[in-house]
Amino acid sequence: MAEIDEDVLEWEEWHPDQGSFLSHMVAGSIAGVTEHTIMYPMDTLKTHVQCDRCGKVAKSGVSLIRENCMHAFKSLVRNEGFFRLWRGVSTMFIGCIPAHAAYFSIYEQTKLYFHVGITNKEHPLGAATAGILATLSHDMVMAPCDTIKQRLQLGFYKGPLHCVKKMIRTEGLRSLFVSLPTTLSMNLPYGAVMVTCNEKLKSLLLNTPLSDSKTGKHTIATYLAAGSGAGAIAALVTTPLDMIKTRLQTQTLPPIQRSSSSGVHLNGGLNTAFGGLSSSSSSSSS
Repeated sequence: MAEIDEDVLEWEEWHPDQGSFLSHMVAGSIAGVTEHTIMYPMDTLKTHVQCDRCGKVAKSGVSLIRENCMHAFKSLVRNEGFFRLWRGVSTMFIGCIPAHAAYFSIYEQTKLYFHVGITNKEHPLGAATAGILATLSHDMVMAPCDTIKQRLQLGFYKGPLHCVKKMIRTEGLRSLFVSLPTTLSMNLPYGAVMVTCNEKLKSLLLNTPLSDSKTGKHTIATYLAAGSGAGAIAALVTTPLDMIKTRLQTQTLPPIQRSSSSGVHLNGGLNTAFGGLSSSSSSSSS
């Protein structure tokens, strides 16, 4: 297996010798849109399972959490066609480009401000600040888009614009950002767990058949295996928070009840908190 330059896979880092910052930002946005579009059907199934008793496939007395995502898949495809799984995907086109542009811009500018990567001296506080501010800017854009996306996935509203207008008119502007604290609480540990597990898995895979036996270095196969495993583990850890986020974003849709972290546990048990885990793990691993 051919080894690969590790700098090529450091997608968050901008290297002037690899192109302009604008190209870096555009490439990141395109990658984000592509990822969300390809994995969107899995996300749709996860939303239906986590919302449980709201949405077009919900039936009285039937829990999708117990029926699993295959029940949602069969119901949606049988009743509305295969492309029903992509309902609301346009919100990803609308949100990903400005979200990733904000992420990369703030990430790089904050790094420059704290002189991160400019000298050989380490700046852990500066690097952490850059990551936090970049994540905050990204989630400020994506949180309302995710709320709109999930409501469209469940079959409500005519489209994104209709959803925004009706939510602001009936629930107020705050309804678009109601899950932002939970989103941040989920994404920050998700990133920490994924990076930690990714580095550990890469070291464990270094002397396996997946690595280059001649040079003893990583190959594209080790990166893919480590990244998939790290994504699955991070999804496992943060799925309960993802469940809370979904319940918050869909709490006004019939017949879902107002829920919180305690509400999820009390109303559905511990299994409810991990609803949609298989879909979440699949999309995170890809």
